[in-house]
Amino acid sequence: MRILILGPQGSGKGTQAKRIAAQRSLPHVATGDNLRAAVADGSELGRRVQPILERGDLVPDDLMIDLIRDRLDREDAFVLDGFPRTLPQAEALDAMLAEIGKPLDAVLLLEVDDEVAVGRLEARAAEEGRTDDSPEVIANRLRLYHQLTEPVVERYRAKGMLLPVDGEGTMDEVAEEIAVALENVGVASR
Repeated sequence: MRILILGPQGSGKGTQAKRIAAQRSLPHVATGDNLRAAVADGSELGRRVQPILERGDLVPDDLMIDLIRDRLDREDAFVLDGFPRTLPQAEALDAMLAEIGKPLDAVLLLEVDDEVAVGRLEARAAEEGRTDDSPEVIANRLRLYHQLTEPVVERYRAKGMLLPVDGEGTMDEVAEEIAVALENVGVASR
């Protein structure tokens, strides 16, 4: 089973991806986690992406594509969150998965209003002390989502792969909606 989760920052992608992965014994491929770990480790990748993440900008497509290609080459099934964020990344992901014979089974979209996303991100910043959740960075990340990632959403919608889910409920309510959406397309039983 190969599932992609899309949605704006603060929609609960990471939370729900972890739940799906745990319930189905799938690897959770979270590019944001990988990038933050690289920064914490002080690796070459971390040094390159730290200022980008601190501004709330997107990591360049070529770097993200290489990062994800290495990980997906090793996985037969996965829950992917945090990638793709741009059309070139989506095109590269589709081509990469076709090349290795591992197409996506479902593309979930967690839909939330910007106000809800901002509130959740501000709460996360207070709880976790994340420097990439300052008000300026949050505003920039949401602006980039609308500008660069919404066309990715529309790409998967046009392909008939998109499963919209109301992401504004509680974690359990959203998880239940996801389970129903996956079951309706026959993914839950795989």
